[in-house]
Amino acid sequence: MSKPNIEDIISFMSQFSEEDIKQINDKEHEKYQDEYKRFIDAYDNGICYLCGKPFKTISTNNPCLHWLLRQCKFRAKDFHKIYKKYNYHQIVSFLRWIANTECFQRNINDLQEEKRDNMLIESTIKWKNIEWTFSCTHSDYAGHEGTQASFPHYHFQMKIDGQIFIKFNSHHIRFSDEDLFNISITQDDSIPASYSLGGAGGSGMQDALSLDPDEIIDSSIASDGSEGTYHFSTFIQANSPEGISGDVIQDMIDESKRTGKTIASLADKYIGDLGTTKTIIAAADSVPEIAERKGRSKK
Repeated sequence: MSKPNIEDIISFMSQFSEEDIKQINDKEHEKYQDEYKRFIDAYDNGICYLCGKPFKTISTNNPCLHWLLRQCKFRAKDFHKIYKKYNYHQIVSFLRWIANTECFQRNINDLQEEKRDNMLIESTIKWKNIEWTFSCTHSDYAGHEGTQASFPHYHFQMKIDGQIFIKFNSHHIRFSDEDLFNISITQDDSIPASYSLGGAGGSGMQDALSLDPDEIIDSSIASDGSEGTYHFSTFIQANSPEGISGDVIQDMIDESKRTGKTIASLADKYIGDLGTTKTIIAAADSVPEIAERKGRSKK
């Protein structure tokens, strides 16, 4: 198993016309919508859409991704059965779908700004009392020459109630050919194609913070930080030495409490010509931290 050649991928993609690509995309979108609907319908009934069995059921001879939800008697020593059947993109996409059933985007920390410099892949996904982390350094992807892990691979950690259930260093999980192809697409801007993990249903915090700032502010609902996706810091500077009346600020706060609108979305309305406003948008404190592998350097 070797990494695909970028020039070969570009040459392959160039065979397709714009109309061909549109038809392919339409078919893939339709296929995705159908699969995601089957997932949601099954999830709402406590059923795994992949194997058709309740989440609490485990069949040792038929490994399934729902084992990772730990609703059944899944043992850490059986994890290898899962990744031998399912590749990286299948596993991570399923878990991203699962996480978003509880809270859209907020439970998936795939923020590029929090990814350490030596990492190719680094993300943590949370659902209920469980956290899953995927980790791949550039050297992991290259393969550790002269070792038993000389192939492109990633590492995986699973925590339950904050306690480690599967350790990072317990497995060197081989990327499939499909994984390597998808990773190549995402890592090279010269390739005229794109790939997203789990489609729209697998959207995480990187997607959330990539939206237009005005759209984020206008569509967000004020919260105490425990339920929101974003954290807003709004700064107001008066245009005159007299400052801004406390009554104006209080009226703005009162409307926020009454309507659920954020202070950020109301600031321009109340401050107007009295001053200037600036809002910094960041991930909410409730977004899970990316679990760090021991023994590697920080930024």
